[in-house]
Amino acid sequence: MIKDFFIVTKFVLSFAVSLSALFAYVMAKGEVGVDMLLATFAVLLVAMGVSTLNQVQEYKSDAKMERTKNRPIASGRMTPRTGLIIGAVLILMSFILIYSLLGFTGVNIFMFAFIWYNAMYTPLKKKSALAVVPGAILGVIPPAIGWLVAGHTLMELEFIALALYFFIWQVPHFWLLVMLFHGDYKDGGYPTAMRLFGQASLQRLTFVWLIFTIQAGIFLVWVYQPYTITILLSILVGIWAFISAFELLKENFQLKNARAVFWKINAAFLGIIILLSIDEYIKHHIS
Repeated sequence: MIKDFFIVTKFVLSFAVSLSALFAYVMAKGEVGVDMLLATFAVLLVAMGVSTLNQVQEYKSDAKMERTKNRPIASGRMTPRTGLIIGAVLILMSFILIYSLLGFTGVNIFMFAFIWYNAMYTPLKKKSALAVVPGAILGVIPPAIGWLVAGHTLMELEFIALALYFFIWQVPHFWLLVMLFHGDYKDGGYPTAMRLFGQASLQRLTFVWLIFTIQAGIFLVWVYQPYTITILLSILVGIWAFISAFELLKENFQLKNARAVFWKINAAFLGIIILLSIDEYIKHHIS
């Protein structure tokens, strides 16, 4: 039962998402604090809640796909009603916690995340292969929470650069997954970018979006004006990301190789965030 709870809430993915709130807090404030941990936990709760409701909404499609057919609700080990209760409780808990940190501003942001993910993005995935683009807005919410809890506003150039980076990052991230699991998505009845554009075109489009992400990373580093060592390390990470992305343009590229590109790219882009977080922490404590 505990294992099913972690699966139905997509705990690992939800935890990874919540870390962006933590990094944003450090990048905004240059320090760590109890409120940072509470903000991260609040994001974790809402991410687990909406992910659970997502599995309630999609359990029939999940049952048709090899990758997801063993999920608790899709396999019948958990009823949709139980999933609905778990999701509702987690979301309610997240609302209470974020209210204690940000008041109704935080509640409104979490309500937007719930509506955008479960009422807009999830149904849209069944209708459009390009649902990932509006869905990428969801990637901005966790860092926005961390930024606000740190006592800053979302109108600051530093946050705008960070939000742009997270937003653009979501698209190639998802399209690499489409390359890996396009057969599953087809079985589940989802229109995919692979079917819309074809493999070769999708590879080129994903490469272009990866270049956009690298450019957003360059802008992010420029805005933060970090120490020289951080700039040099960021350049090295950017070069590694570019070389990894270039794999998509090779004529003999195999779809199974998308997994390696996926992990390399995500490690590189996360590396930039970690470098800037450490840099801001050091700058704050030296000054």
